[in-house]
Amino acid sequence: MRKVFSKFSPRDFQFLADLVGEDKDKTYFIDLVTRDPDSLDLVLEEEEIFKKVIQSEDVFVRISPYLYFELLLRQAIRDIKRDAYTLEQVGYKTRVPVFDSRKVLEVLSQDEIRDYLVELLVSFIRVNQFTIYLNRGRGIYFKKVLSDMDFDLLVEMSEIVDEPYRFVFLKRAGDLALFLSGIFPEQLVGERSHSLAKNRRLVSWTNKGEDLEKKGSELYHKASESEIAKEKELSPVLTMMADNFTFTKKPLNVMADRYLYLRKHDIFPFIDNQN
Repeated sequence: MRKVFSKFSPRDFQFLADLVGEDKDKTYFIDLVTRDPDSLDLVLEEEEIFKKVIQSEDVFVRISPYLYFELLLRQAIRDIKRDAYTLEQVGYKTRVPVFDSRKVLEVLSQDEIRDYLVELLVSFIRVNQFTIYLNRGRGIYFKKVLSDMDFDLLVEMSEIVDEPYRFVFLKRAGDLALFLSGIFPEQLVGERSHSLAKNRRLVSWTNKGEDLEKKGSELYHKASESEIAKEKELSPVLTMMADNFTFTKKPLNVMADRYLYLRKHDIFPFIDNQN
């Protein structure tokens, strides 16, 4: 069973039942899809479900972010299948066709990659902060509060802390590099927007989209080699993400360009709120 299916909420199943089941069959439908992941997989392929979701004004009231991003990812894959190419951002408003759809679809055929992308998107709906204590010698510790949207600091901390924190920083920094490359690629090339300019940590990556991809791949590779990754059985998927960073960002680009262009600053408000 797809890992992300276990994250769906009861209201997700009710939402699906309301769309595809007759009144007398709704209870049977919910029982079936919760017991049989293959049938749920088939239901989620219905493009009409995606259309209903994308038209909804209060989408996160009706369904969970896991179902929402799963449906968007599936639509992105369908769109990539229909096209002979993907679009690559080369300027603030310029995209060029790249004929790499076959490789992109090959990567996305792996359930582990699809689950990872859905969970990654969910993780960026809100900014998280956490506290660590740095040893400054002679028993003196320095308390530091970090944001998991502070890319440069995440990378810096990954180089000076010990496990298990090192793995946490490496993975999150890799995730952030992929997220920015996929959902906000226009912020990394050409003119930088006012919203990005307000974020001192993200500004350093403006005009460095390719550098950010290379750095993200490197971070995922390092994270995959961690003993923590091996214990959590994350090494294989992190290695795949590292080796296919450019291809895993493509469905995110499709989402941002075609389905999220009017909503992404509402769904991911940190871009506008960082100081």
